[in-house]
Amino acid sequence: MPLKMRIADSYDQPVWQSWLHDLPEAVAQFPEKSLLQGGRNQLFRCRFEGVDLVVKRFPNDGGWKKTVYRIWDSKAKRSYLHTQRLNQAGLSSPAPVAWLEAWEGQWLNESFYVCLFVPFEHEARKLHQLHLPQREEKARLLGHSLAKMHCAEILHLDLTPGNLLYTPRQSSGWDIQIVDNNRMRFGPVPRRAAITSLAQADLPDDLLSPMLSTYAESVRIPVGELEKAYRRRSRGYALKWRIKNATRPLRRKIGL
Repeated sequence: MPLKMRIADSYDQPVWQSWLHDLPEAVAQFPEKSLLQGGRNQLFRCRFEGVDLVVKRFPNDGGWKKTVYRIWDSKAKRSYLHTQRLNQAGLSSPAPVAWLEAWEGQWLNESFYVCLFVPFEHEARKLHQLHLPQREEKARLLGHSLAKMHCAEILHLDLTPGNLLYTPRQSSGWDIQIVDNNRMRFGPVPRRAAITSLAQADLPDDLLSPMLSTYAESVRIPVGELEKAYRRRSRGYALKWRIKNATRPLRRKIGL
C-alpha cells in the first residue's frame, strides 16, 4: 500500500522511518490496554525508542470522504501542521512527531498522526467539580490561552472540554495542553467565532467571570460587552450542540 509521510526533523532517522512504514499493519497488533479512545477514530498510547507516544488513527471510509480527501489534506496531516502553528504561537500542545497516509491507488484509505504523550492532571470538564483545587486560576488561564490563540489569528473549531488538558508546571501553576487540532482556521478571528470558542469550553457559571474578564483584558475589549455577547451566543451554541448530538448517528451512518 503506497504511503506518504512527514517526520519532524528531530525524529527523521532510519529507525523511525521504518517504524512508521510498518505502522498501518502494526497498529492492529497493539495490546488492548494501549487503546485510549475507541469509536470512529482510535487513539493509542505506545512507546518506541524510549519515547512515549500517542498515535491517532483516522480511517477514511465511505465514498464521500474518499472523494473529499483527494482534494483536502488528511486529518493526520492537518493535525501535524496545526499543532506546529500552535507551538509557534507559544501555545502548548504535545509536540508532533509525524503524519502518515496510507493510499489505495488514488484513494486515501487511512491516516495516522503521531505526537508525544504528555501526562495531564485533568480535562477542562473537571472544572465543574466544586472541590477541584485552583478552579478560578484555571479559568483565568483558559481565558488567557484563548485570547493568545485568537490574537495569533488561530481559530480552533473543536475546543470542547475534552480537548483542553490541564498539566502542572514543574515550578508552580498550570499549563493547558490543546489537543485534537485537525479542525482550525487561520486569519483574523471574527468576534462571533471567538465567542463561540469561549462557549465551547463549557465552563460552569461561577467560573465564567474569571475566564471572560481575563479574555477581555487580554484582547482589550469591555468585559461587560463581552459578557452580554457571550450570553447570547452560548444559548445559540447550546441549541446547535443538542441538534448535533441528536443527528450524530445519522451523520455517521452516511459518512459525514
